[in-house]
Formats: sequence, C-alpha cells, structure tokens
Amino acid sequence: KLLFPAPPPTYGEALPGLVMIPGADGRRFAAVHRPNPQAKHLILYFHGNGEDLGSAFGQIEERAAHGFAVLAVDYSGYGLTGGAPSESGVYAAAEAAYRYATGPLGWPKERVIVNGFSLGGAAAVWLAAREPVGGLVLQSTFVSAYRVKLDAPLVVGDRMPNLRRIAQMRRPVPVLVVHGLDDGMIPWTHGRRLYEAAAGPKRCLWVPGAGHNNVISVAGDRYWRELDAFAASLP
Repeated sequence: KLLFPAPPPTYGEALPGLVMIPGADGRRFAAVHRPNPQAKHLILYFHGNGEDLGSAFGQIEERAAHGFAVLAVDYSGYGLTGGAPSESGVYAAAEAAYRYATGPLGWPKERVIVNGFSLGGAAAVWLAAREPVGGLVLQSTFVSAYRVKLDAPLVVGDRMPNLRRIAQMRRPVPVLVVHGLDDGMIPWTHGRRLYEAAAGPKRCLWVPGAGHNNVISVAGDRYWRELDAFAASLP
C-alpha cells in the first residue's frame, strides 16, 4: 500500500480521450489518447503512484498543448483499470500502452518518448530497457523503490531498480532527467545518480525551489523549452 496507494477513481467514462486498450494477458487498461496531427513525437506518459488519469489529466493536456501527441495509461488497480495494484501491473500497463502506440496508433518506435513521473519513472525505465524508443524523460524519479527511505548501496529484495536498469541498457537511449532541488519525497540525489548512470546522449534540468509535485509550475517556461530542445535533439 505504501508503494501503490491507488486512490479511488477520480474520473468516469466521460473523460476526454478515454480508450480501453488490450494487454498481453487479456486484461484491458484505461488510457487517454490526445492525438495531434502536427506532432513529430508521441509522449507515452506514466503518472505517479497517488494519482490516476483523472487527477493527472492536467499533465496530459499540458503536453498536448505544447505540440505533442500523448498517450497515458492507468496501471492495474488504478482508475478504471481492473485488478490489484502491483509492480507487475505497472509494467503490464506500460507494455500495453507501447503496443497500442506502435500498433493501432501507428507511431514509429523512434518517435515515441517515454515520460515517467515519480513511480511512473519505473515504468518508463523498464520499457526503455526492453523496447526501442526515441527518448526517455524521467521527472522526480527514484533510483529504486526502497532506497527512497533506505539510502544504502544494496538493499536485498529491492523493487524497481531504475539505476541498475538505466546503467545496463543494451542500446543507448537519449535521456532527459528533471528533478526539483528541494524534493523532500525523493531527494534530488536520486535524479543526479540516474543522470550520471545514463550511457546515451543526456540532458538534465535541476529546478531550484521545486519540491516533488511542483517542478513544472516552478520551472515554468524553462521546463517546456528543455523538453522541446530534447525532442528536437532526437535522431
């Protein structure tokens, strides 16, 4: 429950852009698709652990308003997606969204940017380590789940080992790491370690005065300029 405090659903079937997408095991995942015929990239957005598509809808709309197509998905047990919250349910949702983006939606894999916030960073890193993607954007993300509270070099049975996965990616993936310098939930040092471990082309945006949930509002236009520059730098 600490890792996956799924809130009661904050939306219904009237949520704009809502679609139910198939998973590999027969499950169906709630997702929001905001198309943009002029977009050069699709952002595959993975939200944090205490929200769902309804409470994250503003984040989805902001990315669409800044010229990206967007596909966001709810994990197992979140929003209108059935099942119980779990680590495997996070990864299953990420895989379903990727298959939907590169299949029915027709996006080339090299034009998909996976973008994870907080817990969603684990989904983004897991996916980028397994599948070809154009870029990886991590915002307020941890090096691993247990090391948020126990900052030790090795924790037996640790969960969501983002640092190890990003360091061991078989192919270099362009990475943008964004973190608030005053994040009291996931310290900025987690973002710095992820940035240092990335082997491919990389950029970072450290935001003074920003905590965990207000990086974009504190950074303002600087955030969107950095995201635009990152997208423009992709092959």
